[in-house]
Amino acid sequence: MLFRTPPRSPRLKREERALFSARFSKTPFRSGSLPTWKWGKGPAVLLVHGWGGHAGRLTPFVEPLTNAGFSVVAFDAPAHGSASGRRSSLPDMVEAIRAVAARTGQPHAVVGHSLGATACALAIQSGLPVSRAVLLAPCAELEKYSGRFARILHIPVPVRDSMKKRLERRYKITWKDLRISDRAPAREVALLVFHDRGDVRVPLRDGLEIVAGWPNASLVRTRGLGHHRILRDPKVIGRAVAFLGAALDARPASPSVRRQPFRLRPIPVS
Repeated sequence: MLFRTPPRSPRLKREERALFSARFSKTPFRSGSLPTWKWGKGPAVLLVHGWGGHAGRLTPFVEPLTNAGFSVVAFDAPAHGSASGRRSSLPDMVEAIRAVAARTGQPHAVVGHSLGATACALAIQSGLPVSRAVLLAPCAELEKYSGRFARILHIPVPVRDSMKKRLERRYKITWKDLRISDRAPAREVALLVFHDRGDVRVPLRDGLEIVAGWPNASLVRTRGLGHHRILRDPKVIGRAVAFLGAALDARPASPSVRRQPFRLRPIPVS
């Protein structure tokens, strides 16, 4: 299914150099594995790329975070980068976050971009025990992007609706389960959202909606960074690292991540 087929983006040379400097491993995931990289020592910060991205996308955060006393973990999500598989989805990305967190050790915090930011929020809402999160250009509601996808490809409404129902059955969730603003996190997690005023991929209103429904959240509006330059802007990175470092002594006490299926609420049977 095209809706579940992410594009494969090549790594830039600077991204390859950053990944080469890390300790590489493979995180078992279902019948395959997720390429995983780790830098530094200290409380872990998990970096999560967006749809069609790869682990190299957020590597501008690595040096500032390790200099601040963190270790950093990044991975290629299912069917992204050099990970196995051809199909992926938001629920798959949530499960991948859980798998990497369980394998590499409980993270102190997460930093996510775009759909990866949405996956971070959903993982937190369903129990990932982090103390802080930074979301860059997060999507608040995946369902409306299924409508945009259908319009771009001129998919008739009945076909679009059938696709949406098949996805609900496949993942045993409803589209409402993937709406961040409808569910507060199970535990208090401080949230910092960065969103550009001119983002044409994911509009600023998504960031506003997420912050409005999340306790202890704040929004930083940027200008002129769009959807991707926000990932390497020094001011954004510096403010994010300072925010994460402010709670180093307030990490959760639980020693491990409890694995459970991604299912926020059951689907009513008609």
